[in-house]
Amino acid sequence: MHNSASALRMKFESNECMKGTQAMAYAMGTIFILGETARRGLDYFAINATTMLEDYGSGVLLILAAAACTAKLAQSTIYLAGAWGYSAGGMFVPFFAHLEAYLRGATFRPDHPIEDINGIIVKGVIWGICVAAFIASLRQTSN
Repeated sequence: MHNSASALRMKFESNECMKGTQAMAYAMGTIFILGETARRGLDYFAINATTMLEDYGSGVLLILAAAACTAKLAQSTIYLAGAWGYSAGGMFVPFFAHLEAYLRGATFRPDHPIEDINGIIVKGVIWGICVAAFIASLRQTSN
């Protein structure tokens, strides 16, 4: 009896965690796409398409993975973990390079002013959310 109650509680906790990372994936996917568009505009594709595609890619992968979970597709938790992992990796360099430039007092890129502490904080928060959701979604794939 005790083992079945424990297993049921673990399944409930896993489902609650899944719903959380799934809802966050919809939200963060939208933030990646709309945030990058609002921040830089579509004209920025002509200047640096890589950074735009990186954020748009994160957004699209997160939304597709969340939709796969909503549709209860097979392996959807793995898609979700992969999307969060990709997004965490995609935010690593923007956050830490901007932080390093600030700490060194050196401008590495002219479009990332080192005085923009709010930009560093926002990038750090987004990176932290992606890492936490990646770890949480990895736990879901093992249950």
